[in-house]
Amino acid sequence: MKHLHPRVRPSAAGAAVAAAMLCLSAGNASALFAKGCNCGAISAFHSESRAHTTRATTAAAREIVSALQKQAQQNSRHLDRQVEARKRIADGEAQNAALRLRDMFRAEAEGRSFDPNPDFCLLMDMSDARPDGASAAATGRAISNSVAKWNYGMQPTVKDGGVRLSAWLARERDELRNIGGSEDATTDWNWILRDPTAPVLDSDAARAATRLISNTVNPVPPQPLEEEDLLTPAGLSEAVWRRSTQARNQAAAAAIEAAMQLRIPKLPSEPYRTIASRTDYSRTIPESVSELQALEIRVASYFSPDTDALVERHTKSERALLQDLIDLQSINARMRYLDLELAARLAIANAAMLGIMTDGIASNLRPR
Repeated sequence: MKHLHPRVRPSAAGAAVAAAMLCLSAGNASALFAKGCNCGAISAFHSESRAHTTRATTAAAREIVSALQKQAQQNSRHLDRQVEARKRIADGEAQNAALRLRDMFRAEAEGRSFDPNPDFCLLMDMSDARPDGASAAATGRAISNSVAKWNYGMQPTVKDGGVRLSAWLARERDELRNIGGSEDATTDWNWILRDPTAPVLDSDAARAATRLISNTVNPVPPQPLEEEDLLTPAGLSEAVWRRSTQARNQAAAAAIEAAMQLRIPKLPSEPYRTIASRTDYSRTIPESVSELQALEIRVASYFSPDTDALVERHTKSERALLQDLIDLQSINARMRYLDLELAARLAIANAAMLGIMTDGIASNLRPR
């Protein structure tokens, strides 16, 4: 080692190898030192070896890290391309689905599936038109109460009886002669039944209706019994028979009043005029219509529509036709309920007639 030229230096790897060979050939460190080994040169060789190893290791690590980074970047770009491809596929599927839905909705719109029922506005108008129920109910109650008082003999003219009662009835007949276009409104049912809406809201018409019902059920009731009459057996017997007669008369009057209640004006006519204008309806429509006339007009809109309404019905969507079916079902339900209510009153009247057929067969009320 001493004979090497100072400028000639072994490589770091060569120095390391030479140092290792010297150490192995020496046997142990003390023997090596004993033979005069140059420790400074060996230490320099080791320093250069460590430095070279560090540089090589660092370079290798950097190359490895760079390679990993490039691999990661490549994988990332691959994943980005995969994500972008999937996104484009999803966007394409969504776009295709949107186009299909648009075509479907366009086809349904062109087929008028989303068009509202042209009659729905009329139904809304009828719903918003509040009925004048108070006036109709007051008229109905006034007629019912007057008929009941007449049947029970509570009217002052009934108490008078005789010629006074006959004169009063004749005078009333003349006063109510031209009500409803009838020559005798107190006996002619035609002015009530001629139109579905009966003109009974004014006081004279209500009086005529009351007398018409009374003439039908009980034209001339007997004078009411006095208190002293009820103290005799004959008077008590008469009171019993009168109560039975009054009950039967009231059953008949209730059936008539139920039929008349349907003809009392109580609904605003505006929406029903519009409906009737789209039909072949020819009846007169007053300012207020009865429930019977309202039902008649609504039925006419389906039963006898005019040409324009019939063409419009032909082009209605399925949804609009279903709404029409619901409307028809509601009309039928209401009519069935009215039939049931009137049938209940007729059942009572029929029972009263059956009772009349058995009157006078036997009695235990004769004085003994």
